[in-house]
Amino acid sequence: MVKQMNYKTTTITDLMNDAIARGEEAKNTLKNLVNMTVLDDEGNESGLSFIRIKREYFKLFCPELLPAAKAKKPTMKELVMAM
Repeated sequence: MVKQMNYKTTTITDLMNDAIARGEEAKNTLKNLVNMTVLDDEGNESGLSFIRIKREYFKLFCPELLPAAKAKKPTMKELVMAM
């Protein structure tokens, strides 16, 4: 049984333990996320941040634990144009 995680307080150790408990697919996914690189605006490669790794892992293995997106307030322009 996989221990219930909390998105806000999850650490890298929690992710590793969860991946081990879930099996090879989860372990390989976590390894791939850690090894993934992205290009910034200047063309430099860098690894994913822990926050992005955690979000992607949660999306795949426990999406019900992701925080809900907050509704955006309308901008001044949108309010005026809606009059």
